[in-house]
Amino acid sequence: MNGNGLLRTKVKSWLLGLGIEPLDLKIYIEALTHRSFAKEINILSRGNEQLEFLGDSVLSLIVTTHLYHNFSFYSEGKLAKIRALMVSGKTLALFAKKIKLDKQILLSQNEELSFGRNKESILSSAFEAFIAAIYIDKGISFTSNWFLTKFGSFIEEKIIHPEISDYKTYLQEIIQADYSKLVTYKLEKSEGPDHDKIFYSVAKIDDKIIGKGSGKSKKESEQMAAKDALKKIYNLSFQ
Repeated sequence: MNGNGLLRTKVKSWLLGLGIEPLDLKIYIEALTHRSFAKEINILSRGNEQLEFLGDSVLSLIVTTHLYHNFSFYSEGKLAKIRALMVSGKTLALFAKKIKLDKQILLSQNEELSFGRNKESILSSAFEAFIAAIYIDKGISFTSNWFLTKFGSFIEEKIIHPEISDYKTYLQEIIQADYSKLVTYKLEKSEGPDHDKIFYSVAKIDDKIIGKGSGKSKKESEQMAAKDALKKIYNLSFQ
């Protein structure tokens, strides 16, 4: 069996293991082809870049539709945040590793030597291209069912326990979407010596206190007040 035959056998076996019986194996191989590999073997191809472009839209549609049907009781602002997390480069790279897509990507020797299989940009792009390949080969219904079967629980987990690095921005965006109000912060007091001072702040909408927080700086105390408000208003918990 020549190299091309071995590649086709390997990719088909991997797909079958994922519950995908390919009709057009070629489109999946294209999805796995990084542009560096295409250039290295001198084929007229941009690798998986066009499929990546399509896959981005397909993923957005699948995730948005799922959120609309199952979590429509949340505000538009919160749903937008969840969707952004689900299609972020970090998340898609994680998905790629979960299905061992990183082991299947066709890379140039230089990319291999520079640890391309671990690069977030390469993994996330390949995952988007892979989703596009499933869509082209099997249709939107199959693609959606496959994706949600594999990763639906991840979406629900992130809804219950969102990863947020800037509580103030997150709070303001969803309060703006829900109430068209501005969140303000007020330093209530500070305690302790200058080298170990604790600051206490409150988050407010109009004159109503919606959260309280403390920290080693005014900025940290405001972030904790925003976090407290998110817990109280939206019943969120955080990792």
